Amino acid sequence: MYADLHIHTAYSDGSFLPATIIRHAVKNNLKIISITDHDSVDGIAASIEEGEKSCVEVIPGIEISTTVDTGEIHLLGYFIDYTDEYFLKSLKRIQEIRIKRMSVMVDKLRRVAVNIDFDELIGYASNNSICRLHLAHFLKKKAFVGSVYEAFDRYIGSGKPAYEKMNALTPEEGIELISNAGGISVLAHPGLTRRDDLIDAMIYTGLRGLEVYHSGHSEEDTNRYFQMTKDKGLLITGGSDCHGEKKLNILMGRIKLPIQYVDRLRDEVSNIKFINQNENIKGMSQSSKTI
Repeated sequence: MYADLHIHTAYSDGSFLPATIIRHAVKNNLKIISITDHDSVDGIAASIEEGEKSCVEVIPGIEISTTVDTGEIHLLGYFIDYTDEYFLKSLKRIQEIRIKRMSVMVDKLRRVAVNIDFDELIGYASNNSICRLHLAHFLKKKAFVGSVYEAFDRYIGSGKPAYEKMNALTPEEGIELISNAGGISVLAHPGLTRRDDLIDAMIYTGLRGLEVYHSGHSEEDTNRYFQMTKDKGLLITGGSDCHGEKKLNILMGRIKLPIQYVDRLRDEVSNIKFINQNENIKGMSQSSKTI
């Protein structure tokens, strides 16, 4: 029994709708998956419903984009309450920032003679969580580049002419947002962002795990972050980061995380709930004594 805890749907920058994701999960012998769309939970309910039909458990998740001095840090949140009103309002604000960021990137593209229509791009994305991958595919569609990878390499990758940082949440704010929604925070693909210098500070504010196993990690990356979880007492997660057909290959099945790591995540959630309940009871008891 295996899990894949990093999957994107068509509700952010993936190409698969929930039914297709569940079919691929079954095909790859995945008993547990997590839907982790970028700053969106719109695909979770339908994915859970589809998963129940095929005995595939769907853990409610999210990938929150946060900003640091050099670019972005992504946080995965697991077992979130995806119906929480404050959480949904926060995501709405982040999505608005995404749209503004894309407007700036379109303006920067015009400066290098890549003229595209912003409204047409928004319509092409077809959801509120517009990402650079949407823009890359749109540039390919309009024949400005031959592939999505060329789009990143020439125009929209970090440090390229049309790149714009998200300027949304800090990692600490992202961790707090996930925690307030009842979730567990995990640093996504640390081998790709290479900001190990920030990990201790994030642990201090509530980070509980590292995505050790990721389709973009080298064997050296995996070994490095596996050891780091032991040294720092962190949880281990893993996922393919599947975007369906939006990337070169369909990545689901590339990472098969043993179920034991999911069980440890569950235990962590249970422990947090137990502690919070005790603190609430203690607070109520103290208040009654004061009265």
